[in-house]
Amino acid sequence: MNREGGNPSACSSCKHQRKKCDQNCELAPYFPASRYHEFQNAHRLFGVSNILKIMNAVEPSQRQATAESILMEGNARRNDTVNGCLGIINNLKSQVEFYEKQLNIVNQHLAIYRGREKLKQQNQKLENLANTSSFASKPPLAPAPVQHDQIDGFKLLSPILPNLVRL
Repeated sequence: MNREGGNPSACSSCKHQRKKCDQNCELAPYFPASRYHEFQNAHRLFGVSNILKIMNAVEPSQRQATAESILMEGNARRNDTVNGCLGIINNLKSQVEFYEKQLNIVNQHLAIYRGREKLKQQNQKLENLANTSSFASKPPLAPAPVQHDQIDGFKLLSPILPNLVRL
């Protein structure tokens, strides 16, 4: 907005109030004419006098952020008349929760794949060790002979489990 002459356009607040915007307008730096529709939304929610009170209550260094916040709240109320900014916050929270769950699932998959890879590497090391050491020259161990008690145990279970093959 050009305030030193030339094309002095009214700020959104003065435009809304249908008055001439002069050099002393408090809201001109924060609500330019190009954001008139956004200011209308904020005006419906707060009113010009409350916007002025809010802007005067904050430090000058925070006024631009305050103006942006007021405009954002007005736009949020226009889009969601019931929840406003709270609706946006709740939507963002649910998105964060969803993506945290997705991240946990991906981390679990990564842990599984890393475990598999580690097992593959260990098996490869064992195979290499078995092929290069003296174990390769020895014959494999014979299976342990079946003891008589084990066979009798199966015979005792056969009346209970009749479909098992009898020894």
